[in-house]
Amino acid sequence: MFTGIVEELGEVVGMEPLGDCARLTIRGPVVTADAGHGDSIAVNGVCLTVVEVLPGGQFTADVMGETLTRSSLRGLEVGSAVNLERAAAVNGRLGGHIVQGHVDGTGRILAGLLPKAGKWCASSCRPPWTATSSRRAPSRWTASR
Repeated sequence: MFTGIVEELGEVVGMEPLGDCARLTIRGPVVTADAGHGDSIAVNGVCLTVVEVLPGGQFTADVMGETLTRSSLRGLEVGSAVNLERAAAVNGRLGGHIVQGHVDGTGRILAGLLPKAGKWCASSCRPPWTATSSRRAPSRWTASR
């Protein structure tokens, strides 16, 4: 589980194709400071499992083909900046919202406005999420380029 609050801006430093999957190497010294094999780290809002923690504040994670198909991770390349967040600790403060980091699909931001203090965003997504995305709780949108 995650809070949805980004802890650090990391960088994709390696990408190895593994059939329809990929192994990512990501630099993120804050999130790797106490990370170990099997820990969860959200990368652009997508929950990934740490395969290995490497020197220099880096970690590797295998991304399944289904995750690549359904998430914005498919557009990553070496040098891409990524939002990183460690899994929430249940013995600590939980700011933000409790979210899973599991991905159902992607959508497109059509327009965004910031009228005074309110924030509005027009978006589109493919069925079947069109009818349910606004009613699901908790739901989360992660913006990526």
